[in-house]
Formats: sequence, structure tokens, C-alpha cells
Amino acid sequence: MPWCSSKTTDVIQPQIAKIDYTITIKTGDRENSTTNGPVYINIFGRDNQSTGYILLTNSPNDKSFRQGSIETLQIKAIDIGKPRSIIIRHEDDINGWFLDYVEISVNKFLIRFVANRWLNTKKNDRQLSVELFGSEQSDSAAYTIEVQTGNEQIEPLDSPVYVQLYGATTKTPKLFLEPKTACFARDSCENFDISTNNIGEIRKIVIGHEGNGAVSDWHLKNVKIQTTDERLKFDVNKWLSRTKYDQKLSIELNRNERRPPSPTIVTYLVKIQTVDTEQTDRIDNIEMSIQGSTGQIDKFSLKDHMKSDLDQFQVEHADIGNIESITIGFNDDNKRQAAWLLESVDIETKETVYHFQAQCWLSNRLGSNSSWITIRPDKNNDYINYSVSIKTGKSNITSNVILCIYGDKKTTKLFPLRTIKNGTKVKFDKDDYFEFDLKDINVGRIEKINIGHDGQGNEQKWLLKSVRIEKNDEHYVFQADRTLSENEGNFIDLLPLEKKQVLYKITTVTNSADESATDSGVFMIIYGDNDRTKQFQLITTEQDPETFFQKGNTDNFEFNLDDVGEIRKINVRLDGKGFHPIWHLDTVRIQKGSEIYKFNADKVLGLSLQEIDLTPTPTEKPSAPPSIKRQSQESILRKIVTPTIKDMVYKVSVRFGTLQQTANDDHDGNLYLIIVGKRGQTKKMPLPVNEKGEIEFKTNDVGKVSKIFLGQDDTRHQVVWHIDNLVIKRGAEITTFNVERSIEANTEIELKPSPIKKSSGKHNSNKYSRGIHFIS
Repeated sequence: MPWCSSKTTDVIQPQIAKIDYTITIKTGDRENSTTNGPVYINIFGRDNQSTGYILLTNSPNDKSFRQGSIETLQIKAIDIGKPRSIIIRHEDDINGWFLDYVEISVNKFLIRFVANRWLNTKKNDRQLSVELFGSEQSDSAAYTIEVQTGNEQIEPLDSPVYVQLYGATTKTPKLFLEPKTACFARDSCENFDISTNNIGEIRKIVIGHEGNGAVSDWHLKNVKIQTTDERLKFDVNKWLSRTKYDQKLSIELNRNERRPPSPTIVTYLVKIQTVDTEQTDRIDNIEMSIQGSTGQIDKFSLKDHMKSDLDQFQVEHADIGNIESITIGFNDDNKRQAAWLLESVDIETKETVYHFQAQCWLSNRLGSNSSWITIRPDKNNDYINYSVSIKTGKSNITSNVILCIYGDKKTTKLFPLRTIKNGTKVKFDKDDYFEFDLKDINVGRIEKINIGHDGQGNEQKWLLKSVRIEKNDEHYVFQADRTLSENEGNFIDLLPLEKKQVLYKITTVTNSADESATDSGVFMIIYGDNDRTKQFQLITTEQDPETFFQKGNTDNFEFNLDDVGEIRKINVRLDGKGFHPIWHLDTVRIQKGSEIYKFNADKVLGLSLQEIDLTPTPTEKPSAPPSIKRQSQESILRKIVTPTIKDMVYKVSVRFGTLQQTANDDHDGNLYLIIVGKRGQTKKMPLPVNEKGEIEFKTNDVGKVSKIFLGQDDTRHQVVWHIDNLVIKRGAEITTFNVERSIEANTEIELKPSPIKKSSGKHNSNKYSRGIHFIS
């Protein structure tokens, strides 16, 4: 029988034996490379066994690791066998530390871990720690790395570039490629000699950049690596960027990938459309490259192809997949400030046509970036609309007007202001107002614009008064009041005016008839003589939205918005959502400071008419509070301020369709016309359908006619009016509208002027040529 005892004994855990390590750390001889923080090291051996983090400084402010110093330390730690890797870090996030290398002597091994990099929150990858891989002192390796930047690069990359090599036995840390001078520019080739741990035969590499510079888009062409035993080349031809292609900043390149089969040769038919402008010289060094989903066509010269305004030629090349973008432009090495007006590019291949809408000037007047442009196909671009309005003074020009918009994120191309909104060619007459629709990338918040003319043509002095730009819900006003000429400067930078906020008190009255209420969202824009507000919704936080716009309701709102000056019109829009997307609006009243504006609507907004523009009736000022002094009754009455409204006689001719005579001779439907111009709009004017010849209306002058509304109110007869066209005479101005539409009861259509076709003429070959000339 075994003997047992009730007495317990303590179990003593054996302590893990520690051995001596000799650690040598070299701090690089770089300016401000000393660390003042604590330094820690963790040493890893086989099977990822580690010593744990060991403090290498005696105190938090120990300055052992000074610039250019070599420090040797003795520590005790557990035996992890042959050191394979380390993690070393410091905690001085104010001063950066440039670590050259770490050497560890243990168990008759002498292992060196090459860093040759910053541990700094402002440099390289902005990390204070790094993992390093070791090799024996006699087994370190030297690598010569050659990096070639592609020809798509516009500005030199200023983001930290690194490469990491993976081999048969281990891998290197991130090796940052720091040039002595600025590099990674277009078509540049840089060489770097690096000494690091020996990884054996190279199996793959990872190359990339940190993406934290001002220019963080990098077009990498290829990488070459030379060792004592071999020379490798890795072809890339891709963008490393957060915004282009696969939106990655690094790429993994394998050595042993199978070579692709012989590429399929494809024919690319390229058509380049330029614009005729007056010429002083010719540009011969225009170049172009084409980027695809699986490859690219490197930059090639267009010198032999550009022979007319519409150039067409073929390019034979290996299949590059779906075309994703093109880059086109020129380098002006002679600093001549040459310019080229590009309209569009079409590329046809494999029964697919890619259209690239350029409509821009290429010129180095604003820097080398402005003479190149990268364009994506129309169906793939992410352009937004810029609505640009320009007011001129008492001088005009015949030269080319150019606009560039700068934002806090990006910059637009150089817009040629050649065609106004209605599609007709612009002529910058004196004391006039011009509107343009332009499309390009979203530049973010607009910070400035550059606008001017190239000085070509007969008239070379231009009095520019102001520019207004609208994009999305933002609007900006730029005040110039300056003559642009060769003596005073053809171009000018303008900053947006600071916007003053004022209080708008808005009152809406809903009609009291049945079915007048709505539960849709109601939105408004206020237009003034100086500016316009953003679009805003008529809603408050103090009241339930469902209580607004009920039958017979008077609803009040207050908003702090940009001061637009004297109010000229408002736009009211119904979003059509909800269970009853119809609203009968009677009136709108807006008080701004001491001015009161009234707008008579009596209009039903619905799915067929979702928005209306309203112009104010005479403006009134609220009565002043009674003064202590005695005043006459007349002096305290509310004053009515009537804006000066100029009357104009409009002569209107209507041509009805051939079906009209047989269908509607006996019925006089409620057909009406509203004329809209840059100074407002007319009231609703009935069109007598049975009168022959011109119909005269005397009403307020809306300025140059920009559009009309044609509609038919409620009628007892289901009359349909078939109208071919309508002509409006306003003094010497004649505006034609090709209607070619049928107007039924309770419908309204909006029409813009039809462009006038001009007869084509032959250009003087000595005066015009392909749109290439110099600008000042």
C-alpha cells in the first residue's frame, strides 16, 4: 500500500536562463538625427521565439544615440538561438532618428541588421519603429537598383519611394530610395546603391511610395536590379496612385511569372480635331500616348500626322485592352509660350469608338502642366458643369478668351470661351453679358481664376467687369473692372469676393381651393443684381414639416444667406416626392433688410411643371418706427419703392402645323407665351391663335431673350395646338424658336433659341492654320 501524506509542498518553477548579448547601434551622420526618447529592441530567432522588448536607454531622456555615434551595449536576455530579425523603436516623436544599422553578437554569431533609414513622424513612412532582417557580417549583399519613371508623369513625384526585396532565404526591410536631388520626373532614370542583408536569389519585389507628398501620382515604367550574380528587369508601365487605375500605391512584381504569348497586333484609328485660330508659328513636337486596361502605347510624335484641322491616322500596336485614357501635349523647350487649341480625339478599334472631349487650350503660359492633358473617354469621365457668366465694359475684342479655374484640390484645363450656352459662337461686344456651360473635373472649393485673351485679332483691349461661376450648389463672384491689353497685361488672376450674409424673411401663401396643399419638398433660389443664393429648402426645425403648405396656409421662414443685392427674380421648385406632389402657390413675399418684394404666382406646380421663375412686383419698404418728434401722417406712411422698368414692344409671329387648320379653326384655346431674358421675364401673355401676321405685346423689357415658355391653360375643349416655329422681334434683335411640338391642355413647355446656321466660307490659308499660335 503506498504511503500518503496530507502535507503539501511548494512547486518551484525553474527560471529561464539568460545569456549575454552585445548590441552595437550606429546612428547615421544626418542633420538632426539624434533621438532623445527611450529606445527598445525585440530580437527574434527560430520559430518566432523572441526576447521581448528590452529598454536600451537608462532614462527617458537618455541621449546615447547622438548624430554619427556608435554605441555598444551589454544586455541579458533569453537564448533564442541565431537572431533572424529584430524590431527596434524609439519614442521621440519630436526629433527624428536616422538609424544606420544594428549589430548583435551572441553564441559566436555576428549578425548585422541594416536600416539606413529615418524613424521619424515626418519622413519616409512616418513610423517610429521598423522590422529589420539580418545576415552575418561576411554575408551582407550589395544591390544596384535602377528606377525609370514613365512618360506620363507630369510633375516630379515628391512622395517617399521604397522597394522591398524577397529572396529564397529571407527578405529585406523597406529600402527607401532617397535621391540627393529631386528626381522621379518624366522619363527620368535614377540609380541607387544599397547594402543590406543577403536574401539569396531574388524571387519577387514590392515597390511603391507612401502617397504623402504634394504630387502623389507616379507613373512607373520599370525597375532593374543588379547583384553580383544576376541582373533582373521588372516591367511595370502602371500608375501607382490613390486615384488612378487600381488605386494602389505599391505593386508586387514576381520573377518567375510565365512569359505571355506573342501579343495580338491591333490597328488603332486615331482622329484628332483641332480648331482654326490665327497663327504666328507652328508647334511640331506634339506627342500622344494611349493607356489601356492591360497595357499602353508609349508616347509617339504627331509631327508626321498633323496636316489639317481633322487629322486621321493609324497606329499598329499590341492589344492594350479597353482604352482608359489618353495623354496629349507638347514640351516647349524654347519657352516661347506657344498654344494649341484641341477640340476632341476619337480612337476606333475592334468595332469600338472612344470619344475624348477636350475643348481646351494647351499652353505653357501657366506652367509645364498646362501644355499637357490626360483625358478619359466621355462615358468614363467624372466631369461636372461650370456655369460661367462674364460681364464686359466699354471695349470689345476679337482675340481668343481663355479661362482657368483653380481649386483647393485640383485645377481645370484651359477653357476656350468660344461658344455660349445656346450653341452660337461668342462675340465679346462692349457692355454685354455672356453665359457659358463648361465641363471638367471638380476642383473643390474655388480659390482663384486666371482669365484673359491672347492678343490676336484686330481689337486687343478688353474691359472685363466681372465673372460669376456656379458649380453644384456653390457660386462665386470675381470683380475685375480692368482693361486687359498687351501694355497692362493680357491675363489677370482674380480672387472670389467675400460673401456677406443677410437675413431673408420669406412668406408663402397656398391657394385656398381644394387639392391645393402638398407634402412635397419646396426649394427656392433667390437671384439678385450682384449674385444668387444657393438652392435651399423651405423648412424649419421648430415646426413639423407636414404642417407647411396646407390649403389656405400662410407659412413663414427665416434664412441667413448670401447678399444678392437687389432681388430680380426667384426660382421655386417642387421635388415631386410625397403622396400629393401638386401645389397651388398663390404668392411669395420676401423681406431683406428694409426692402420687401412681392411675387404673384397663382400657379399649380406638379409633375408637368415642377419649377417656375417669378419676378417681383413693385418693391416696398416697411414703415419706420414712430419718432419722438411730431410728424405728419403722410411722413410715417409706408413708402412704395418702384424699380425703374423699361417697357418694350415685342412682335411675335407663330406658324402652326398643317393639321391645325382642320382641327381647331373653331376653337380659341387658352394658349399663352412667357418671354425670359437676362433681366427677368414677362407676365403670361395670351396668344390670339386666329390672328394673321405679327402679334404685338407691350410689356417689361427682359433684355436679350434667352428662352420662352409656351403653354395652354384649362379649356372647355380638348384643343391641341400644333406649332412649327415662333419668331420674336425685340427691336433689331430677332430670335427664332423651332418648336415642332404639340401643346395640349394644362401643359407648358420650355424652349431655348434655335442656333442660326451660318454659311461656310473658305479661310485664307495664310491667315488661318490648325489652331496653333503664340500667346502672351
